[in-house]
Formats: sequence, C-alpha cells, structure tokens
Amino acid sequence: MARRTARAAPLAAKWQKLAEGRCAEKGERLTPARLAVYAEMLACGRPLSAYELIALLEQRQERKIAPLTVYRHLDFLTRTGLVHRLQSAQTYFPCDHPENAHESQFLLCSSCGDVDEVESSGIERLLSRIADERGFRPDNAIVEVKGVCGVCVVGD
Repeated sequence: MARRTARAAPLAAKWQKLAEGRCAEKGERLTPARLAVYAEMLACGRPLSAYELIALLEQRQERKIAPLTVYRHLDFLTRTGLVHRLQSAQTYFPCDHPENAHESQFLLCSSCGDVDEVESSGIERLLSRIADERGFRPDNAIVEVKGVCGVCVVGD
C-alpha cells in the first residue's frame, strides 16, 4: 500500500523560518504535522475553532484526523507563542508577530469576527501594578475587548 503524503496549505518561507526559530528557542521540534496545522491557520486568515480547523485539515489531507491530535498541536503552537487562544470565543489564530515573546491584548469585532492583536506595554504595566497592589500573581494576562471594528462601523 502506497503511503499517502499529507498535503499542507502553502506556507511562506518567512513564516516557516520564523516558526522553526521560535521552536528552536524553546527546545521544541516543529514536526510536519504541527507545521501543517500552523500553515492552515495562516492560510485561513481568521480565528478558527479546533473543529473548524479539523474540518479544513481533513478536506486538504483527504483523511480523518483525531480531535485530540489537533488539540495537542494547538497546545504546542500556543505554548511556543506562534498561536493565540481567544478565551471568550474558544478559537485560535496565528500571532501577528511571533518573533518575540509578549502578552497581547485583542480587539474582537462582534460583527465580522476580525481580531486585531494589540501589544501595549502600558496595559501590561497597569495590569501588573494592579495585581502587585493586591498581592496577586497572574499566570497570564489575556485582555479581550469586544466591540465593532472600524470597517464595520463605517459600513453601518
């Protein structure tokens, strides 16, 4: 029986090199399967639930994919900083600038579903100060602001 090779979404060399670099920094391996998940997310260009991602991968690769496998890949990609998880929407999307570790804030459009990743050191400092004043040690600080983006506001 001939072994079927998985077809992956096209991935620009810049993003693959960046992903490989991030993984190497963390002492992790970027396997072909992990890379395929990352490439599919970049190709889609919008936040995806794990099950939307599974459906896209199954269609592209013409085979069934176990949900647990995709969740493990998403955990890996999130842990390495290549992908963010939006808690409120239970979706994932590629980091806009994964070249450095950072806390991000997100502006989520409730009309079109667009996500704008914002990196504000001022917000980070404010949250850190508030936590310190209360003797609180946060594991992470995810800020998600829901509203309507400028494109949708103009379209109304």
